[in-house]
Amino acid sequence: MSNQNYEEIALQSRRMAYDGKDYEEILKVIPIHHLNAKDQKSMRSLVNDFIVQYNLTEQVKYRYKTQIMLGGVALLLGIFILLFAQARGESALGLGLAVALIGLYVIKKGYTKLKEPLDFQHIAPEKDSKFRKY
Repeated sequence: MSNQNYEEIALQSRRMAYDGKDYEEILKVIPIHHLNAKDQKSMRSLVNDFIVQYNLTEQVKYRYKTQIMLGGVALLLGIFILLFAQARGESALGLGLAVALIGLYVIKKGYTKLKEPLDFQHIAPEKDSKFRKY
């Protein structure tokens, strides 16, 4: 088969993997039987790679969502300290404001990281090894 057909099947399998489909579902849908044996083996490996990339991306995004939630907790804590200090007439306003601003900063950083498109090398960069010569 042609290289273009292989590329189309690869794109289709990538879309399906990034939609959360598992290995067996993807292989049932894509027309892998039109490829020769070498390309079939390569396509199966590629499908596995796409699924791994999707799972790693979801883990990274979950980390950023957790960061946003922790920033929200800090923001709420800072607001609570501000309100409590104001109600009692104490001088903890600076502390409450500092905690609220830190919470806002953490939320902003987590949100900007969450909205960045993730590249596979960003998720799992290859490590330099003294054993890898080629």
